[in-house]
Amino acid sequence: MKKRSLIIPLSMSVLLAGTVLSGCSQNGQPNATESPKNSSGPAATTAQKQSEPVPIRWVRAANEQDPTKDRILLELQKRLNIKLEIVSIPNDQFANKLNLMMASGEQFDLATVDPGKTLIEWAKNDLILPYDNYLKSGKYPNINAIVNSEVYKGFKIDGKSYFKPLGLAPMQWGFIIRQDWLDNLGLKMPTTIDEFYNVAKAFKEKDPDKNGKADTYGVYTRAGGYADPSITMLSQYIERAYAIAGRTDNWVKLPDGNVTRFEASQAGKDSAAFFRKLVKEDLINKDWLSLKPDGAQGPESDDFGAGKYGIAATTKPDTFVDKLKQLNPNAKVAYLPPLNGVNGVPANLGHSGGYWRGNVIPKTAKNPEKVLELIEYTLTKEGRELTEFGIKGIHFTDVKEENGRIVYTQNKAEADKDWDTKKNGYLYPLAWGAMNYFEYAYIPIKEKNYNYDEAFKNIQPMITSEMATGAFPDYFATNAKYTMAPPLMNVFDEKVLGDQGKLRSAFGEGWLKAVMGDDFEGAWAELQKKWLAAGGQDVITAGQEYYKKNK
Repeated sequence: MKKRSLIIPLSMSVLLAGTVLSGCSQNGQPNATESPKNSSGPAATTAQKQSEPVPIRWVRAANEQDPTKDRILLELQKRLNIKLEIVSIPNDQFANKLNLMMASGEQFDLATVDPGKTLIEWAKNDLILPYDNYLKSGKYPNINAIVNSEVYKGFKIDGKSYFKPLGLAPMQWGFIIRQDWLDNLGLKMPTTIDEFYNVAKAFKEKDPDKNGKADTYGVYTRAGGYADPSITMLSQYIERAYAIAGRTDNWVKLPDGNVTRFEASQAGKDSAAFFRKLVKEDLINKDWLSLKPDGAQGPESDDFGAGKYGIAATTKPDTFVDKLKQLNPNAKVAYLPPLNGVNGVPANLGHSGGYWRGNVIPKTAKNPEKVLELIEYTLTKEGRELTEFGIKGIHFTDVKEENGRIVYTQNKAEADKDWDTKKNGYLYPLAWGAMNYFEYAYIPIKEKNYNYDEAFKNIQPMITSEMATGAFPDYFATNAKYTMAPPLMNVFDEKVLGDQGKLRSAFGEGWLKAVMGDDFEGAWAELQKKWLAAGGQDVITAGQEYYKKNK
């Protein structure tokens, strides 16, 4: 065993927040090089049921659920024959306290953390266990499919899997469009970048609502508060028509098979020129630069409802439709798919990276196989149902599958007893941030023959009966079908990443000058010079070397 060293970075650039499951404080633990011993699967055997529950200590940030009272956690413990202890640490203290626990050798079984430099240090200092040896048994096929997926391969450290990501929607944001405006103008759904421009222009100039007034425009966006204004959802929608997953920080493939950063690519320049055209012709809202993000999407949904514009980016399409219908009951809204791109770029919505933190098993874990059993169970359809909607007959009274969805009729009075529904709504809080983070969905890993990348594109909506009556019950599932990851996704090599803050600032400043100024070509040339000098050239060189070794 390697000698442990105290790892407490002075600057924690990656916020660690998480979850830790563990048994009683004892020093014995399996060696990382040993093969796992036999253990049961998710369905507990008769012998296990008769044995004492296995204690698992769960340390997580800002926990609200009590495993001694919460009926869902009590049911989970019963099904797996475990005894949970949850230790809650405030968010602003979690990173440092968890790092101290790791460095001091405090006994626990599981942590949910962010990837990055600190995680790599833990692995190299032998403070966390690789999953690989345990997966050889074949008892954890869901976990195996996840850690060995294409989209997550960048998380491996020296070829081993230490980090099991929590599956997050590969793309929550999508676009909706006023179908009745298209019909009024005799236009079809835009499928190319040129058609998108023509529709946006017509929505401004051709009186799409037929009220005889010049009071509409094409698309709403907002960039206030961003160091890099090119990362608005509208600009990303445009950028993906020029490169798969095109946007700041991402990599794109070149015709010669190599890769480069999007910021230095022809796709970056062409997409900026297109966005500039929308700005110069007033096809987007004039206050786009001053408007800061609004999690509730209130201002943009209000303006959409008022009929001020016709194309919206949103994660809450039903909110937009409901506001619109209040003023215009006959209005029609449709899903706007991503565009078929230039030079053969397929229609895509890019990829968020598909995770929100992930699970690691510390070297001090006394019962790593029981922890794996817990993780594996929550990835099954049965486990996902329990940790998202609760117990059948208590938290929901009926469940049925229709049109590819699993629809739950909730018993809100019972949910009120087990969690703060005013704060969290009627989705069980541990549906996110525990073993999964894909709200209102099941990732069908088993059903897709344990091909996680394929399962990720074919999520099955798990929604409430109220959501099923909405205009877009399959919104996230539809978005997922268009997701495509760029090269070098989820790679956390410091040389490949570079100084991200410095690079984003340099690109954002230059991009804005090019978009808003009068000399696009001159501004873009200046941007390239400054971005490359800010470390971009070193990042490109490191990334190309990494890609050649690991593709």
